[in-house]
Amino acid sequence: MKPKREETVIVIDRHAQATEFTGWRRWLAAGVGYLVFALVALVGVALLLGLAMTFAMVMMVAIPLALVLALIGYATGHLKFDVRRNRF
Repeated sequence: MKPKREETVIVIDRHAQATEFTGWRRWLAAGVGYLVFALVALVGVALLLGLAMTFAMVMMVAIPLALVLALIGYATGHLKFDVRRNRF
């Protein structure tokens, strides 16, 4: 005969007074804990995804656009570079 496994107990110690959650209260406490963890993880993933998408858009749109606008400015004479080859 298998020995009976004891039920998992959640203990909250407050002011040197232990409170044990068993039964439906344990399930409720565990569910709330999992829900809070899932929400924190979801917010973290959303934040990281937003940062990654912002970085990707800067790399794929803003930098090439700045280069094209600089070339147009150089070609039309609005962007002047003073390059002296024989300075020394």
